[in-house]
Amino acid sequence: MPSVPVREVMTTKVLTTTPDASVAKAAKLMAKNSVGSIVVVKSKKPVGILTERDLLLKVISADVRPSRVPVKKIMSSPVLTITPDTDIADAARIMARSNIRRLPVVEKGKLVGIITTMDIMRVSPELLETSVEAERRVEIEESVCEVCGEITTHLYEVNGMWVCEDCRDSMTR
Repeated sequence: MPSVPVREVMTTKVLTTTPDASVAKAAKLMAKNSVGSIVVVKSKKPVGILTERDLLLKVISADVRPSRVPVKKIMSSPVLTITPDTDIADAARIMARSNIRRLPVVEKGKLVGIITTMDIMRVSPELLETSVEAERRVEIEESVCEVCGEITTHLYEVNGMWVCEDCRDSMTR
């Protein structure tokens, strides 16, 4: 497959907020724009990212009032970034290895775009499948499965966890 730079598939209109904005305000912006994340910037430089998962795990499940919590308290930080010249295959590998679905794109220290797994899927669905398969093939010798607690001679890395063959199969269906 020919090399495709991220700049050709990234979204250039990125939803942003500041670290001091309330989680409620950020969530409303995400809902209004039908997106699953918002990049947190300070002087146009990404300092974090707020995702639906952050909202679920750190606000809703904790029964925290979103209007009273600043974004900086719950954002994922530091945020991984790539440049517009990064090949989408490399972006897909970074996402698979880090178990993330979005990567802000930075040029000369400034946010210029964002690329998501959906962007990559539109251009080259086989890239994500290949990245996931490569992650799945890593093996280690005897240890304990992080899901079921079984001691086994072969563990596989799936979504950043070491799991036995049965748990791997159930997680990748």
